[in-house]
Amino acid sequence: SAPAARQRDAYFDNVKFFLIMLVVLGHFWEVFRKDSGAANAAYTVVYAFHMPVFVFVAGYFSRGFMRSTSKFRGIFPTLVVPFAIFNALYRLLTYFNVDDFQLMGAFRPQYLMWFLVALVLWRLSAPLWSHLRYPVGTAVVLSLIAGTWSFNSDPTLCRAAGLLPFFVLGLTIRTGGDREGGQGDGRGDGRPGPVEALRSRGWTRWAGMSVLLAALPVAYVWERGTIVPKIEHGVRLWNRGYEHMGFSLQEGISYRLLAMVFALVLGVAFLAAVPRGRAWYTRLGTRTMYVYLLHGLVVKSLDYGGVLDDRFFRSPAGLVLVTAGALALGVVLATPPVVRLTRWAIEPQGRWLLKPSQGTT
Repeated sequence: SAPAARQRDAYFDNVKFFLIMLVVLGHFWEVFRKDSGAANAAYTVVYAFHMPVFVFVAGYFSRGFMRSTSKFRGIFPTLVVPFAIFNALYRLLTYFNVDDFQLMGAFRPQYLMWFLVALVLWRLSAPLWSHLRYPVGTAVVLSLIAGTWSFNSDPTLCRAAGLLPFFVLGLTIRTGGDREGGQGDGRGDGRPGPVEALRSRGWTRWAGMSVLLAALPVAYVWERGTIVPKIEHGVRLWNRGYEHMGFSLQEGISYRLLAMVFALVLGVAFLAAVPRGRAWYTRLGTRTMYVYLLHGLVVKSLDYGGVLDDRFFRSPAGLVLVTAGALALGVVLATPPVVRLTRWAIEPQGRWLLKPSQGTT
């Protein structure tokens, strides 16, 4: 008889839902972080871990690229074609709203589009990591060294290199049934992997929530710069090299390692705090690419239109309204009507661009 269809893991759909909500919130809070200490603290905490965890999850669900060459056939229609469509849309927004538009930059990744480019690069590298004895350690060393390379003037390549360890960690981390990390052959000793162990214990959820809540006042005090110096903004964005941030080699490596530690601690706390069971938002977590690509158009339109410049939004009540509106936007963009209207751009029928499958090599 035919094997039963693999059931989706509600936990990871929940993880993706809450991650994409943090992405939307972070882009709205970024507008106000210089005007509000509370918004800046929340922004700092979110940016300390949300993209590293996002990249970790992307690696976790790219494990098939280590085992099957047929997976690579999906890169062009699912990543390259949506990149071309949305990069053009974001560039059009810039063309009509920014005075210093330059044709030379028309094909560079705009705003959120860096992630699609980086994901292509990461997935193309996936087969390499299964052959290394210490893949995560190697990726960490490469990330630290890459902070000195000349391509750091390009924020997309800088992020791709800086965040590489989190992708490799997701790609190779041991899961239940793995004999060794990342292989997933189902012939292991049956011991739960780190993620399964994290989500299987009830106390870890409360511990994770406590760590995330405690991080807010710490970030608030830190960002004031009265006790310890503030961290350069580019460190938490992963988009600038050491020289571009005015660091020496030792300072740059130290700050990047510190960013990795913060991302690991807060990321583990986040994964522990996410609910395990199915809920009303679980299904929405399967449509994160819709939210990711579409919400930026809304954020940029409001920003260019000056809507967010109103003084009311700088008040506590205004910030609460913006936060609620951002969450509502994230939920709406994952609903079936929006999916039906925009599927042509986000999940385009691009298979016709591929040659017939010739098997694996």
